[in-house]
Amino acid sequence: MSFGHSMPFGHTNQIHSRSSIGLLKIILFVFAQASHALVIPLTQYFGLENDDVPAEEELSIWIYLAIAATLVLAGGAFAGLTIALMGQDGVYLQVIATSGEGTQQRHAKSVHNLLQKGKHWVLVTLLLSNVIVNETLPIVLDRSLGGGWPAVLGSTVLIVIFGEVIPQSVCVRYGLSIGAFMAPCVLTLMWVLAPIAWPIAKFLDILLGKDHGTVYKKSGLKTLVRLHKTLGSSPTERLNQDEVTIISAVLDLKEKAVGDIMTPIDNVFTMSEDTVLNEETMNTILSAGYSRIPIHKQGNPNYFIGMLLVKILITYDPEDCKRVSEFALASLPATRPETSCLDIVNFFQEGKSHMVLVSENPAENYGVIGVVTLEDVIEELIGEEIIDESDVYIDVHKAIRRLAPAPKARTQKRHVINTGEVATQTIQEVFLDNKGDLSKSKNDTMINENIAATAASTTT
Repeated sequence: MSFGHSMPFGHTNQIHSRSSIGLLKIILFVFAQASHALVIPLTQYFGLENDDVPAEEELSIWIYLAIAATLVLAGGAFAGLTIALMGQDGVYLQVIATSGEGTQQRHAKSVHNLLQKGKHWVLVTLLLSNVIVNETLPIVLDRSLGGGWPAVLGSTVLIVIFGEVIPQSVCVRYGLSIGAFMAPCVLTLMWVLAPIAWPIAKFLDILLGKDHGTVYKKSGLKTLVRLHKTLGSSPTERLNQDEVTIISAVLDLKEKAVGDIMTPIDNVFTMSEDTVLNEETMNTILSAGYSRIPIHKQGNPNYFIGMLLVKILITYDPEDCKRVSEFALASLPATRPETSCLDIVNFFQEGKSHMVLVSENPAENYGVIGVVTLEDVIEELIGEEIIDESDVYIDVHKAIRRLAPAPKARTQKRHVINTGEVATQTIQEVFLDNKGDLSKSKNDTMINENIAATAASTTT
């Protein structure tokens, strides 16, 4: 919480104290003057006329007035602290105490430590203290003003204005700072009134349960994230659109099924196990631009036996005309379409495979409806399409937001660019194959150069 250019806390309290004392004198003076207009003067309650009031009696009146002013200020402090402390959320205090800065962090820790002793205990202590003060005030004013309606009206006005309205208004604005400043006093008062307040607080804990702070549901968190983008105090503290998109996408990841993000099997580049890898087939593979190719049984396009990693063809000579079945195929696991995307992320993190078949019957050799890759899941994590320099198609339904204007490709979805150039393995794909090992970047460059050289030799 930022206070901007507001005055220091102590100086603010001095101003309010002076204002309170000044207004108190004015109000008491008005009541004192009004007593002369009564049919029965207030001084008759003392059994004396105004001119015959002894000095000792006049001194005692001012003592009672000072006590009344102290009670009003004390009542205001208790009422304000009730708002300042009870209005603090436990989760918010933990966040500020952990990630806050400077004074704000210290204040949050102080208030949180106090409330940890029992929020109901703090509440009962403050309310009990406030009741004691407010019930004592009319008795004191009765001694100083002579009783009757001036004492009742005076105590009511003083309690409402200086004991409720002003303190609570100030504590609503500066609740955390005031609560931290008064925390030692409140803790002392809690132990003083513990014989009465603690049993009542425990009864409330049993009856209502302990307060654990506000815990947002996922829908509430997404709304909070969107509001943060527009309600932040400064551009550097606000979330930008990309951050909001990514956070919202991550929150939805568990509820989103792989069937919603998969590529239909009809749109997947697949090969049969008996396919001969000659020059024409190699050109087709390189032009497709994929790093992994699902391989199915001969004559059964729904029975997949593994996937071919294109990178193992780097040193392959197309003149050998080997069949796909002669190469070592990577495993191709299968899952049901209702599997959570979060579960697939955890599976991909194990490094066993970066492609998974989506099948209605994962344990059978039929029912395959699509595939899902690590890139598909990452796109769901960031909420946007990933397009690199070697992609041969662009999903026109998803646009990449750029911080600066950049040239935009104008090709239709899944339209192969036939310009005589062959696509090389993308940086992202090689990076993911190496499980994020940046030390292999030099080897990645050699891989791309070898693929390009192989493709060039096959086209000449």
